Amino acid sequence: MSYSRKLIAPIVSAAVATISLTSFAIIILVRDEAGSGLALFQLIWPIVLTSAVAVILVMSLLYRTLTDLVLELQAREAAAQHLALHDQLTGLANRTLLQDRLDQALGRYRRAGEKVALLMLDLDRFKQVNDTLGHHAGDLLVQQVGNRLLKLLRTTDTVARIGGDEFALIQTGPKNEAEVRAMCGRVIKALREPFLLNGREARIGVSIGAILAAETQTTAADLLRKADITMYRAKAAGRDCFRFFSDEMDAAVQRRDQIESRLRAALRAGSDLGLYFQPQITSTGHVSGFEGLLRWTDPVLGELTPTEVIPIAEECGLINVLGELVLKRACAVARQWPDLSVAVNLSPMQFRNSDLPARLRKIVETERVQCSQIELEITETLLVEHGDSCAEVIQALRSNGFRIALDDFGTGYSSLSYLRRFQVDKIKLDRSFIDTAHMDESVAIIRAAVGLGHAINLEVMAEGIANKEQEQVALEAGCDGLQGFLYAPALPHEALAAFIEARRTSAIAA
Repeated sequence: MSYSRKLIAPIVSAAVATISLTSFAIIILVRDEAGSGLALFQLIWPIVLTSAVAVILVMSLLYRTLTDLVLELQAREAAAQHLALHDQLTGLANRTLLQDRLDQALGRYRRAGEKVALLMLDLDRFKQVNDTLGHHAGDLLVQQVGNRLLKLLRTTDTVARIGGDEFALIQTGPKNEAEVRAMCGRVIKALREPFLLNGREARIGVSIGAILAAETQTTAADLLRKADITMYRAKAAGRDCFRFFSDEMDAAVQRRDQIESRLRAALRAGSDLGLYFQPQITSTGHVSGFEGLLRWTDPVLGELTPTEVIPIAEECGLINVLGELVLKRACAVARQWPDLSVAVNLSPMQFRNSDLPARLRKIVETERVQCSQIELEITETLLVEHGDSCAEVIQALRSNGFRIALDDFGTGYSSLSYLRRFQVDKIKLDRSFIDTAHMDESVAIIRAAVGLGHAINLEVMAEGIANKEQEQVALEAGCDGLQGFLYAPALPHEALAAFIEARRTSAIAA
């Protein structure tokens, strides 16, 4: 084709010159009344014939060249369109084509009632494959996953790769939710089978969020959003499973977004977020300190609990700001009562910052409080899941003078090895230990835990003391400290002075 382009210009020029010459001769012949031009025409007729042939050849060559150009242009456009609508690694549809196919399927649903379902897939343990076998093996895995998914579909269905290890599947024409659930089961079963990657066997799983279009107002974007929400629910449920969308999931996500937005505003203002303090009592009945507990009543959302707020603060990167605000307000109480301790909870996410000890020390010093007055509560989950990375941080915190308390002790992986390795100062027994329905058993369990703590010089506190029977169980077992509604709920800063005075008065009277 490139050779034809090079030839066409001189040939056309020659043909045009020849035709011009012939036309000039014919004009002379017509105007020559004496007939002398006939001899000239006889002389040049071979040229006329040659010119005609040349014109035909040039036009044929020009037509062929133009045809080749059109075909090449069409091929390039088709290739460009394919690249624009398909994933380069797997050849599957990409997000753009997925949305187009979903729009078409929803159009059929509105016109003819043909149902459509969307499945969002996220591979489990994909990062592990990349880390252990390399990124080339990860690419092979993605390709093999795509091939397995294609084998599960009908020609009217669509499978797309929409991210590194994320896929989506459009199931057209399911009769009911049961058929969609059956498809989820087939996908999970297919991807549980081992994959052979460069001679190495790898096993993964898949988390699936599924939704069946159930209303004419549904849009492709709405289906994708809801399926994505549901997929993350499947991951949170333990992975290698599927979850089906419910309206409650959507409401939960919208509330989560509202809380994040309001939390950012509250942290900027700093006025709506409060810290309440629950008293901690010694075995002799005296106040030893307080635990600072977050309380937030938002003007829009109302009262929000720490169990609802803290996970969101961790997810959206606000936990450090929130934690430092809590510590500052705890320091105000510690400064007012220098002989008492104040405890605050630390999130595992805060331990990701290697400069945590220095930052906390700076806050305490700025607030003119001794680090020894501040007790930092951590959970067993932190020790189990982040033990290697947090051990040095815990040691640095203790070196700076902070006390470390292990909260909810007994609910996870409690063992002597953890207590000795991380060298905490106090263990707080979970409230589930105080079970008055099985008094003898509770006393025996708590006594064992107290003995374990005392053996390595740890203070032991019982949480959740709500009545005199539970107090008796804890005291008989040898607990050093007590905390619960029997003594007081979490109190605002303004109410602490009256509570402390009342306890002192009752202790003197006793």
